[in-house]
Amino acid sequence: MKRLASAVLATMVLALGTLFGAPVQAAAPAAAAVAAPGDKLCSLEEWTARGLDECITRLQDVSASRVQCLSAPNPAAPDSGLGGWFVSKPTWTTGADGRSYLLYSEYGYAGYDYTTYDINCVQTVMHPDYKLENTIANGEFMLAAGIVGVSNALRERAWAPDEMWGWADPLVENATTALYRQVFSVFGVITLAVIGVYLLWRSRQAQMSMALTTVGWAILVMVGVTAIASWPVQSAKAADSTLVSVLSVVHDAVGPRAQAPTICDDATPGACDDRRPPAVRAGDTAVQALLYRNWLRGVLGSADSETAKKYGPALYRAKSLSWDDVAAIQDDSSRRDGIIRAKQSDWMKVAEQIKTEDPEAYEYLRGTKGMERVGAGFVAILSAFCYAAFDIVASLLVLLGFLIIRWAVIAAPALGTVGLLRPASAGLRRLVNSVLAALFNVLIFGTGAAVYLFAVDLIMSTSSLAGWLQVTLVLLCGVVGWILLRPYRRITQLGGGSSGTSLLTARPSAPTASSSNERTPAPVVAPGSTTSTTVPEARPELAVSAEDPASVVRAEAHGGADPVRAETWRSPDVPESSPAYAVYRPATVPHQAATRAEARTEPAAEPAQRTERRSETWAERS
Repeated sequence: MKRLASAVLATMVLALGTLFGAPVQAAAPAAAAVAAPGDKLCSLEEWTARGLDECITRLQDVSASRVQCLSAPNPAAPDSGLGGWFVSKPTWTTGADGRSYLLYSEYGYAGYDYTTYDINCVQTVMHPDYKLENTIANGEFMLAAGIVGVSNALRERAWAPDEMWGWADPLVENATTALYRQVFSVFGVITLAVIGVYLLWRSRQAQMSMALTTVGWAILVMVGVTAIASWPVQSAKAADSTLVSVLSVVHDAVGPRAQAPTICDDATPGACDDRRPPAVRAGDTAVQALLYRNWLRGVLGSADSETAKKYGPALYRAKSLSWDDVAAIQDDSSRRDGIIRAKQSDWMKVAEQIKTEDPEAYEYLRGTKGMERVGAGFVAILSAFCYAAFDIVASLLVLLGFLIIRWAVIAAPALGTVGLLRPASAGLRRLVNSVLAALFNVLIFGTGAAVYLFAVDLIMSTSSLAGWLQVTLVLLCGVVGWILLRPYRRITQLGGGSSGTSLLTARPSAPTASSSNERTPAPVVAPGSTTSTTVPEARPELAVSAEDPASVVRAEAHGGADPVRAETWRSPDVPESSPAYAVYRPATVPHQAATRAEARTEPAAEPAQRTERRSETWAERS
């Protein structure tokens, strides 16, 4: 019995040790394994505040057996793809310190494509690179990135004329100097001689104002052309700096906003300031809203979910090489493999965490939702087209304005040679009008583009608006910009003409040759002619007299101008003898509206005068 009782007690102790003792010993390493990388996993706010590197290190590493079934994508360069053809390495620093996700500034157009993941260990006969849905979606994103790339590249060059037109400075200087020395200095003397002869010929009319105007115009053209030829590059850059200063003020006021990092580890003043130009800030806004968000829809199923906000930036960074990474690889090519392996490891760790937290988003990440990726690519193309339609035209007009200024500097000596003579200065006036139109176009479309980009930034950053509504509002803002600014009419004004009369081409109307005391003789018309002209046999009783009150009233009714009067019969200075015969003059056909009006208003006067005239004639004859 004692042995049986001892055996039962030993069995109970062993059972209790198996139930409660072993789990306690096994739980401690598990807890240590979870807490080893860090205290705990980062929350959504910590992913933004602490940075990607610290939060990724808190994730668990992927086991070696699991890695054999996974194939992380290779990171792409910032200038890869169709969009990369329009991007260049930035010459400024962001000061973001990795906590403000400036996708375009740091990564260019890298990573905007799709690939499958975690399908190598299942029965899949099709390679990821040849999967139809991903191929179509990648082609759509290639076009969308190309459209956005054109828009961003043109805007950056349009708002930075020093970088865009720096190559043209030797051309402007050499061409302007050559034309001034070979054309203006030689043929300008001939033009001045022509001006002297012209003044001598016009001196017969004794018009001092005309002579002073001609001389003043010649002096003005000489001084202007000489100043431009002496400093051709400085003249063009003076106009550039003035316009850029105005545009900078406008863009700082209503352009895309600057982003400062949430935490700055550098205590140096200004070390973490956002030093991106306004055009680049606009590019970051466009890439973030049009490419990155649509890319997230194909990778994780949504761009606004907590999973996308938390792990989307980490996935994109793991799939893309920054400009700093490219510079490090160029400095030391042996670092390439290490950088690529580190990014692939980050991708796997983030993907495993997504698989644990959001299995549905993980299915998108694997690439099994191919048609959803095709739809996201189509929306990306549509959004890029709606955004770039107005922005590209505005940038082209700004570029064209700066180019016209440089061509005007080159053409000024050639056109000024003939333009010294004021009556022959039409070409020079047209050139000046083109420059003025270019200056106004740069200011108008630069301001319009800033307002448009600010509206796009507000629309895309408003999460309460649906995706389709954001695209529609962006398109409508572009249409409004087209309607208000009228780009086609602005382009036609660059040729020197406009719908109205220019200040430089307007000339005063020629003075009227006739005065109030002069009378225009009526032309002689054949008796059978039907032309409404003055008849030479105009009767003296129908002639308009300046002392007639009725003629004054009629003159006021016609706007103050004297009515057309026929040449009247006048009595000779030498008295004539009484004629022995009488000449009958029939009623004159009215030749103008004033004569017809007089005939209608005084119908009873003619018969009385005619009867009296006849009676006097018969009396004289008798």
